[in-house]
Amino acid sequence: MKRIKVTLAIVLCLFSASQSARLFAQSNRLIDEMLLEEKASFGKSVFLVLSAAGLVAETASVTEALSFLEGTGWHSRLKEADDPIKLGEYSFIIMKSFRISGGLFYSLFPGPRYAARELKYLRFYTGRYDAGRVLSGDD
Repeated sequence: MKRIKVTLAIVLCLFSASQSARLFAQSNRLIDEMLLEEKASFGKSVFLVLSAAGLVAETASVTEALSFLEGTGWHSRLKEADDPIKLGEYSFIIMKSFRISGGLFYSLFPGPRYAARELKYLRFYTGRYDAGRVLSGDD
């Protein structure tokens, strides 16, 4: 009886591992695509942030992630999926998705400009934090 339980547990673990590997395949493919882009796309960037925050499933599409973002009201003018994303926009989506409260100016004027400054202060990234800078796929 004990041997059957151990065998069943091993089979269950192997099955779970194979299923979870399939779930992460889409986001890994998107990351590989983004690394090769000269300018990071708005849709892929939003998808990666929202899926990392657990707000959309990793099996969701970029279109579903943009639909979720549209329903939140976090972005005043929703862009097309292939449009380039700016550092401020990316920072603002990160702040909202992970519920990072921010400092005084972000609390008073929540938006891309102060989100970029806040994430720079929190050392999420180094270098220039110009909110209007277009991100590359490598960024």
